[in-house]
Amino acid sequence: MKKQKSNRKRFLFSSFCFISFCFLPFAFSLQGCGGERQTLKDDENGTKAKAPMVYYEATLRPSEFDEEVEIIQKDHEKQGESALPFEVPSDSTVVETVEVQGFRIQVFASSSIDEASAAQIVAREKVGTDSVYVVYDPPVYKVRVGDYATRLEANQRLPRLVHLGYTDAWVVSDKISLRRVTRIPRPAD
Repeated sequence: MKKQKSNRKRFLFSSFCFISFCFLPFAFSLQGCGGERQTLKDDENGTKAKAPMVYYEATLRPSEFDEEVEIIQKDHEKQGESALPFEVPSDSTVVETVEVQGFRIQVFASSSIDEASAAQIVAREKVGTDSVYVVYDPPVYKVRVGDYATRLEANQRLPRLVHLGYTDAWVVSDKISLRRVTRIPRPAD
């Protein structure tokens, strides 16, 4: 008998939790959907009375507030404050890309663009951080990895690519994209 009561209590409690979890958020979301929301307004006697939100939406005239905005802006100018609510950063940075002669590591070559594109995708997955390019040098599509300014940098990276399975990889001279971060100072006031 006791076991039946405890099972019944568990069932009621779990049912209550389920209903609360499923339907209460829905009920709260419906609360803001009604157009007949009641708000307070002053009536003829100066007392607060409830009015539907539709009343305020119908009587709102945004242009009536323009004069108040102008008055506030003039007050800010008198106090020496800027009209802008945010601070201009002290300086900015820009990433510039420059094409220069450098080196890359060639890992694949084929006369088929489809094979080269597939090899590029595989190389991107294996290599990770380096850029992977498909270069067309008629009649061959070549898959090349990296943007190295010197042959020494490329030669230092080559053993890692060989270890990843590109046993025929080799360093080649190519146009590379160097990315530089340039600081632009803030103009003097």
